[in-house]
Amino acid sequence: MSTLFHLLARFIHLAFWYCCDFMVNLANLTHSSYYEANTWVLLVLLPGLLALLIGVRVAQWFRLRRLRRR
Repeated sequence: MSTLFHLLARFIHLAFWYCCDFMVNLANLTHSSYYEANTWVLLVLLPGLLALLIGVRVAQWFRLRRLRRR
C-alpha cells in the first residue's frame, strides 16, 4: 500500500509541474504572464470546449433519435 501511495504522489507531483511548465511556456509564446495564460485556459478555453462537446452530444442525440424513428 505504501508503494502505491508513493507512486500516486509522485505522479501527481510530476503532473502538477508538467502543467505549470506548460503554462509558463504558453505564456512565453503568447508574450503574456503566467496568470493571463492560466486565466485564458481555465476560464475561456476549457469551458468553451466543454460547451462545444455538450452541444455535439446533444446534436448526436437528436440525430440518433430521428434515425430510430424511421
